[in-house]
Amino acid sequence: MTGKDLDTFDDQTFDQEVVSAEGLVLVDFWGENCASCRQLHRVLTQLAAEVPPEVRIGTVNATAHPDIAERYGIRSVPALLFFKQGEIVEMRTGVDRRQVLKKLVEAHA
Repeated sequence: MTGKDLDTFDDQTFDQEVVSAEGLVLVDFWGENCASCRQLHRVLTQLAAEVPPEVRIGTVNATAHPDIAERYGIRSVPALLFFKQGEIVEMRTGVDRRQVLKKLVEAHA
């Protein structure tokens, strides 16, 4: 199963592309030396090919952008936040199966 590239959010783009976005945006907070983060990235890449085009999936390097991570209380990675109309509607930590995440997307989309 092939996936598609995920969006990348940073200090300059986060508010506009996530907080001010219409619809559902999944944000994966990750760290560079995190094996679980690499595993979740593969799952999210596959998921991105299966969700409706109006659902965005992107990442934030929590190490490179600690202000964003701190703003949302990210204490460990990987952490996945589901934003809808700029509000957090779901928060997950660790790695979930693609099917679990797909059901959550369907529930919130």
